[in-house]
Amino acid sequence: METWLTVVKAEPRRWLNSLALYSSLTAFMFLVLLPTIFLISFTFTRWNEIYMEIFANPLIGNEHWIQIQKVLLFSFKLSALTVLFDLIFGIPLAYTLSRKRFAGKSLLEDVVTLPLVIPTSGFGFATLITWTTVAGLGGFLGLGSGLIHLGFMIPVVKIPFLMFMVHIGLTLPYVVLTVKAKMEEVNPVYETASRTLGAPSYTTFRKVLLPLALPGIFSGSVLAFARSLGETGATMVVSGIYSTASIAIVRWVFEFKFAAASFLGCLLILVAWALILPVELLMGSRLRFRGFKELELGSGIRRVVFRLERTFSKKLSVVKDVASLSILVITVIIPVLVVLNSIIPYWSRDPYTGKAAGGILYQLFGPPNYFKSLVRATVTSFTVASTATYISVCLAIPLAFIIKKHRFGGLIRSILKIPLIVPTSALGLSVLLLWGPSGLNLLNPGVWLTILTHVVFSVPVIVEPTIAAYEGSQIALFEESARTLGATSYDVAETISLPLVKRGVLAGAVLSFTHSLGETGATFIVMGKDITVPTLVVNMVEALAIPAALFSSAYLIGVSLVLLVVFKWISK
Repeated sequence: METWLTVVKAEPRRWLNSLALYSSLTAFMFLVLLPTIFLISFTFTRWNEIYMEIFANPLIGNEHWIQIQKVLLFSFKLSALTVLFDLIFGIPLAYTLSRKRFAGKSLLEDVVTLPLVIPTSGFGFATLITWTTVAGLGGFLGLGSGLIHLGFMIPVVKIPFLMFMVHIGLTLPYVVLTVKAKMEEVNPVYETASRTLGAPSYTTFRKVLLPLALPGIFSGSVLAFARSLGETGATMVVSGIYSTASIAIVRWVFEFKFAAASFLGCLLILVAWALILPVELLMGSRLRFRGFKELELGSGIRRVVFRLERTFSKKLSVVKDVASLSILVITVIIPVLVVLNSIIPYWSRDPYTGKAAGGILYQLFGPPNYFKSLVRATVTSFTVASTATYISVCLAIPLAFIIKKHRFGGLIRSILKIPLIVPTSALGLSVLLLWGPSGLNLLNPGVWLTILTHVVFSVPVIVEPTIAAYEGSQIALFEESARTLGATSYDVAETISLPLVKRGVLAGAVLSFTHSLGETGATFIVMGKDITVPTLVVNMVEALAIPAALFSSAYLIGVSLVLLVVFKWISK
């Protein structure tokens, strides 16, 4: 009798657990996974229409295909050069942060993290002001004009300088933070043993630490490449006459060229999948990077390299640190400081022409009346960010526990990384086609469609810190102890599980809110008339309302800095 009662009492618990599991997975499928892949199925189901428009258009032939190849080639070239630059300067910076102790280390880590939370349109405008106007470095150096022209191209590679600088600033954290985390996992005893045997620091790094950190380097490179490939907001501000694949999608959607936009978006999503899934498999393989020894130098060259490293080790260390910090200062710190510093001289009038029409007050409260637009955009931005974050938290908490407690959790965790690297403009188009008039016809462009778009990339942002909190709290041991004492699943979740992962959830929520607040590319496609602040900044730049854009960018950066402080406080 007692055994039968135990079984009866256990049945509702199992039923509730199953209900929670399947409802969480269903929500994950419809709100996160389906929007990520719908554009692919849309392209195949409409293939005849897309083929005729792109490859056999009766008026322009295959002109769209030529344009797609052009923007893809340009985007791949820009992303590849950006990642190469990130590796050259990011790996030494990651080594400094992981292996050295010095005053200001925490501040340096905050500066590295800053591009991850700054709205990209504000960051792009800050870079534009810094390099091309008299309010930036040109005026500081007394040139009376900007330091470079907007269309200045880097010789040989033929890439716009401003685009390159923006992409470095936005992708460098992915390499630095990923490699830093991997280096911190490596036991320092190996490096100590190498040095006690007489190896200089660079030899130790090349022979010991670098091979062990290669998985992190490879993973960081893939994330940085995908981030560069999908960057939209900042690139639109500094693009001039040039266009990347992500920008082309936004422009073609506004020109109602949905066939070309969907085909290009499908290609970008397939590239994202092709990048992340092999990396996940490689990271989980015990055989990874076995081929590194094939890079071993010949004995003669090896002796020469060893002597050079012994002779110049200390000098190279100084050069490495100075170069890495200089890149960080040039790409991140100076643009942020220039924008914040330019508010005062531009407040009442243009400091160089003396005209009130060129001042911030005139453009905000005068006939342009951008203040009203800014207030309305702020309300929209905070509404979207807070609602998307709340929904994402409700989805992320059960997903984090499913990932840690079920055998298929690793697959879900791998899939969750896809929305983080899918180009945001392609993601926005996919969501528009899924929920909009061309798909399920449930929503029109506006606030709610924007919220659903932001949920897609917000859920993974919250899941990862939650899992980190789970792994660092021995939560499974406490849960099992509570169950043996007769606690129900609800009691265990309320009194043990959620309190132990609370800090990770809060940290993820702050990051999610910040990410949503600064998203530009996807928002452009799904926002309709409900403009957010980052998209408003792009519109201001295109309308040449530079003082208003200056104020709005400084406003966005200020909010991001406050949120970064909150994130650091919660994390500690």
